Amino acid sequence: MKGGEIIKLNGPATLPIAFVLAHKLNHLYQAVAVYDPKLSKYVVAIAHGGKYSLGDLVD
Repeated sequence: MKGGEIIKLNGPATLPIAFVLAHKLNHLYQAVAVYDPKLSKYVVAIAHGGKYSLGDLVD
């Protein structure tokens, strides 16, 4: 993985696994978003930089 602007995570995972993935991907991407099925959108959980902010909803 080269990294980039944003990565969107979708699928089941235990809480500890989700934290490890988010932490590792945090170093490669400016933003990490996770899917919320109730909203039918991705929610930005980690953000570095100017384009995305915490809590932003992304398609």
